[in-house]
Amino acid sequence: MFDHLTEMMLRSYFIAENTVGRFYGDKQALFSAYAKIFLVPSDEAARLFALASREEVTGILSEREYHQHLRLKQFLAMNARSRVSDAELEDMIDLKGTAFTMALNYQLMQDAKEVKSVACENLALAAESGIIAALNVLGILQMEGIVLGKDRENGLRKIQNAADWDSEEGLLAALYYDAEGREKYLERLHDCMVRIGHGMAFERVRAVYGDYTEGKHGEYKLLEKAFRQGLLKREVYNKPYARLVYSKLLNDRDKEALVLSPNKELFAEACSLPLKLGSTSASFNAEALADLRPDRVEERTKVICGLGNTDLCAVPSYRPLCFVSGSKYMLNFYETLIPRCFRGCHTERIEVSDLAEYDFEPTKNNIFVRSCDEDAFNLYLLSFRGEISDRYFDMVKNFLQSGKRGKFRLNHPSVSLDLSAVLPVCFADSENAKKLRPYCDIIRITELTVSEKVNFLEHILEEKAQTYGIGKLTIRAEVAEKLTEYGIDDIERVCDAAICEHRTHELTLTEEIVRPYLRGIGARRTYGFGGSIHDDHE
Repeated sequence: MFDHLTEMMLRSYFIAENTVGRFYGDKQALFSAYAKIFLVPSDEAARLFALASREEVTGILSEREYHQHLRLKQFLAMNARSRVSDAELEDMIDLKGTAFTMALNYQLMQDAKEVKSVACENLALAAESGIIAALNVLGILQMEGIVLGKDRENGLRKIQNAADWDSEEGLLAALYYDAEGREKYLERLHDCMVRIGHGMAFERVRAVYGDYTEGKHGEYKLLEKAFRQGLLKREVYNKPYARLVYSKLLNDRDKEALVLSPNKELFAEACSLPLKLGSTSASFNAEALADLRPDRVEERTKVICGLGNTDLCAVPSYRPLCFVSGSKYMLNFYETLIPRCFRGCHTERIEVSDLAEYDFEPTKNNIFVRSCDEDAFNLYLLSFRGEISDRYFDMVKNFLQSGKRGKFRLNHPSVSLDLSAVLPVCFADSENAKKLRPYCDIIRITELTVSEKVNFLEHILEEKAQTYGIGKLTIRAEVAEKLTEYGIDDIERVCDAAICEHRTHELTLTEEIVRPYLRGIGARRTYGFGGSIHDDHE
């Protein structure tokens, strides 16, 4: 009689061999791969492989031949004779026969006469259907590059899916291949093995992989309840349920209510929510702020410091940044610049004054829920400009607070989502900034000096040339000097109107072209060499 780990290893090996492993010439390499996963010592693995290579075992090539073996065994037993004298060898034959039955029952194979392409296709289809045995076999073969081409990313994903369904074989493979998740896999494996009375086997596993912290993961208990009630099958991985069970955004009570609920419509609603967030922090790239054209040291330092603390956005005391300016152009400039600081982030721009009642519904259609990309770091750019109703302002203000964002309550389905990993950054005019002060760290963008306006004028012309497809766009020096008498918003509007109306492949902005667009605009003289960051004490 084999011990628990060895029995699992042999059964898993035979499933792999019976399906597609028979097309692989180096059976010992396949056997060794499984022996390492199931912690069978090398000398014992060599002995077992020799046993598995005996003619009594290799001669059984189908379930039909295994049944013939059983009938012959029964006949000989009736005459006090035995075909196989070695009890261990007989156990191995029985494991191979069980593997044939499992492979056929789970549709991992159709029959023993399949060609390689058909056998591989059947195994892949079974894995796509969530058959745990297929996920384990295909995952290991892809990780090792046996029979199939090596594909570690897809192979590990299949193994992780099987492990998430509390498959012992999947958990052992995940422990072997996925070092980052070993603690959680150990805890789940402990629960699985203790449940079926194999504590000694688990101690062997723990001796190899170390210890774990008990009680951190409650998914096992929830899955067991669903298995016992017949809501889920142990043999078939169900992706929607697994996605909900392992969501970090739902609490255990809400998960259990949804998983065990007979209301499938409610469950479907929950599955349409962003049940995971790609990251709680993103790699901050301070070099992106090289385009911070008002080259003010204090301003740059404060921006870098504030954006560099994004890994703290889930901390209750975290205060989002709020950029404040009376210039729409300058706020837009920062709105465009900041997403460049986070590689691969999902950026959502939300104009608070444009929101309507339906945007705040406590459902999956809520503006803060539907805007989430669960596979990326989420950056919400919230614009507070103009008149905003107190009701809407308060709703958005609540979202700025990490504690409330972490318990974002919905009514349908009735759950609380943890959206604390979303990073909000605000952009406000002076009046709205006063209301945001208790919840945000204010960065006030001061008025531009003449020299800074010249710098921004160059930037505006570059943008307009690209927008309107102008090959060469220049401006006369005296016109540029005249424009610096105006505010940056007026400069941008004048340039846009003049360039749009006089658009050619090559364009020079002259006084004659620009003058009509300056009418009715009051010039604003600017003095000094640039302001500095300061908090608004109004």
